Amino acid sequence: MTDTTRELIQRMARELDLYRQMLRDDSTSTHPFADEARAYLAQAEPEEPTVMEIIALADEIEAEELGQVDLVRRALARWGG
Repeated sequence: MTDTTRELIQRMARELDLYRQMLRDDSTSTHPFADEARAYLAQAEPEEPTVMEIIALADEIEAEELGQVDLVRRALARWGG
């Protein structure tokens, strides 16, 4: 996730909280969607595979006599994306 996207989500969460606080006249109230957004942002970013892991996967695909499309599909299944 880019820093720009992260900042946008944070700003939107703050706005949701502000509107909820104004409607309820409660400066401590938070909006459930804002809480959900903050929880999402708190999650660790998935780690990218190492070069050695990619090479090992390519070797697996070659040993199974599969093609590039299979390589991409398996990489996405394994590491997301």
